[in-house]
Amino acid sequence: MSGIFGETDISAMLTDLLAADGAVEVTLGSTTVTGLFDRDAVEIFGVDMATTISEELVVHVKAGGLPGLVSGVDVTVDGAVHRVTKVLPYGDGAMLRIALAR
Repeated sequence: MSGIFGETDISAMLTDLLAADGAVEVTLGSTTVTGLFDRDAVEIFGVDMATTISEELVVHVKAGGLPGLVSGVDVTVDGAVHRVTKVLPYGDGAMLRIALAR
């Protein structure tokens, strides 16, 4: 997989962020990786209703790090269990964007 950062660059950056409390542990089964946890604002537009803003919980992890990662499984993010609703490539595909539900 090609991209701006190499595989070892991403691992090193995530390790540094975890050490600085800028990242979280993400666990699926017996595998734990480092991820970036975020709350995205999502605007919902309606024809006959006011625009509302919702919150979407997401975590970004290095691609290939969590075997068995698919929609519907439970992952533990920073100690809390979440259900995976979507798994999408992020940027150049070296990382994944995982949408979560509580």
